[in-house]
Amino acid sequence: MRAPTTDIDHMIHELNTMQLSASLMESFDAYREDVVRSVIRKIHAFQLRWYLDLLNRFRGPTNHKESLFDVFDPEMYTVDHPAWNAPPGTMIEMPALNSGVAEIADRNSAFAEIAREEIEEFRELADSFSDEEVLELANIAHAALVDRTTTFLKREDAIRYLALNASALLEDLWVQDDTLWTKAPPRQIHFEDMVEKRKTELCRTAAIRPAFDQEDFACYSEDAIRSFAFDMRKLFLSGRARHLAICARCQNRLEYWCGLVENFDRAIATSDREPDA
Repeated sequence: MRAPTTDIDHMIHELNTMQLSASLMESFDAYREDVVRSVIRKIHAFQLRWYLDLLNRFRGPTNHKESLFDVFDPEMYTVDHPAWNAPPGTMIEMPALNSGVAEIADRNSAFAEIAREEIEEFRELADSFSDEEVLELANIAHAALVDRTTTFLKREDAIRYLALNASALLEDLWVQDDTLWTKAPPRQIHFEDMVEKRKTELCRTAAIRPAFDQEDFACYSEDAIRSFAFDMRKLFLSGRARHLAICARCQNRLEYWCGLVENFDRAIATSDREPDA
């Protein structure tokens, strides 16, 4: 049986309110989340954690990220970008990717020197990963960066792409001098109308569950995420479990913390089995 019309109207009202307060960049971010979710859907969570561990070792101890989505984030190069304040839309102009900037960088430039070192470093770190795994990780990066042009023909192509676009050192260089990034041709990216897509999804959901309340659209705090990871019963007792069904970011954050708790428990169990000296 379909939900009452008032329930659907209530949800659409909430989304219209979100539309007024959201920005073009947030719409693009929502699209990125959907694309990445479609790519990683069939990849085991354990494998994804191995990929993240590889990338965090590559980035160094002071530049760790909590998810693959955050490692490959084209929005980090968009300080003062007008899309942060523009209304939601379906087209955005983004700076060139590091792999694109590399094509115009002088071979004797600081960018090129860092790039060569980073590619070599990543090649060594990824040595224990198979060709299939390296290419799979590159496809995840490709999705998160919303890259519509690059293709990977072999392992070395993927290694170069991953090293350049995950490099913390190139991020630091951009902070110091973004001249190369501003000279490189920007990317014109067309994507779905995410507000309309969310309306459709929530209206479909309304057929089998009650309308969402205002608080259902608010993300969980970091303290709440950690608390849920240690005891999932708290999520359902909180009365806010429905938010998890509509927020990919909170899903990824909770999955990350659950992985940390699982690894911690495993380490404790192993330690308890060790004989006393």
